Amino acid sequence: MKGPVRVVLVMTVRREHTEEFERAWRKAASWVRGQPGCLRQSLCRTDEAFVLLSDWADEETFRRFERSPEQDDMTADLRGLRESSRMEVQRILHHY
Repeated sequence: MKGPVRVVLVMTVRREHTEEFERAWRKAASWVRGQPGCLRQSLCRTDEAFVLLSDWADEETFRRFERSPEQDDMTADLRGLRESSRMEVQRILHHY
């Protein structure tokens, strides 16, 4: 995909781990924001899951980040707390 993309990652977490998950996300997010191509990040919550949103300059930059061993290390705590996850990469068409 050419142009900016939004990555939507939905993770379910056991209720007793939600505060720990938020702390782990803040720690990882502080590192991710300094990565090349990362434009912004948000942590959202539904009744059933956390929704992690991140915007990237382009899909290639995101994929390079996604495959990096550093990313694997920095997000290990998040993966350890999740029960399930699903990810979608969307092309941003318009942003006002």
